[in-house]
Amino acid sequence: MNEWLEKKTMIKKEVQQWLSYPYLRKFIEKPEIDEVRLLALMLPFTKEQLSLNETVKYITTATLIQIALDTHEKVTASSNEIAIDQQLTVLAGDYFSGLYYQILAELKDIRMIRALSDAVKSINENKIVLYQQEHQSIESLMASVCKIETEIVERFYTAFRFQSAFPLVSRLLFAKRLLREKQSFLESGHALTAQAIASLVHRQEGPAVLLDNGSRIVQVYDRYIDQAKEEAEKMLDYRSPAHFGEQLYGRLYNEVFRNKTYAEEG
Repeated sequence: MNEWLEKKTMIKKEVQQWLSYPYLRKFIEKPEIDEVRLLALMLPFTKEQLSLNETVKYITTATLIQIALDTHEKVTASSNEIAIDQQLTVLAGDYFSGLYYQILAELKDIRMIRALSDAVKSINENKIVLYQQEHQSIESLMASVCKIETEIVERFYTAFRFQSAFPLVSRLLFAKRLLREKQSFLESGHALTAQAIASLVHRQEGPAVLLDNGSRIVQVYDRYIDQAKEEAEKMLDYRSPAHFGEQLYGRLYNEVFRNKTYAEEG
């Protein structure tokens, strides 16, 4: 486990170096490297099928494209005159996207470029539907949120023939996103999905349910978080915790839900 954690630290430093652009850092928040997603992207490489250098580069590219997408998501200005920090946020997202293409071009992996480009297309399509509140049900809304959070990982796993891990990892990434959305809503009254949930609840349950009645929105978050958690736990129960690779799934679960239900050994 220590060797694995050292490798994760090395990959994280590699990503941070690519993200270190002094001019952008003067004006925008330093991008956050998601520890859970980083661990998820490392899972296909528990067996040494690639060199360490190649492993680092592939994980770095998938991390950078996710950061690019997350950076674009932070642009919230709706007026015609977009503030300078918003303009720079858009440029930063484009810059991070360019870095991902650069690394894959160096690897000469056209297949992975195509796979991740298709993932970006799917994510952006789902974001458009979300932003425009075109969903007809909370279930379809949540399906879009899940796609937005997991599409990069799904294409990444498919490329490395690691699809068997995706159902569990997708539940964890989805739950993590909803936990973040719920926290944002509780702290500020705003979250990307909150308005869409409020609109759908209003449509289904009548005008008595408004956005400022936050308890109903929180109930929706909790229902889908609990459902994802329960599904993840069932999948974990079928895995052997004695095996190192299987311990990593328990570690991912603990990172998302912040408990020690599944022991970490090694």
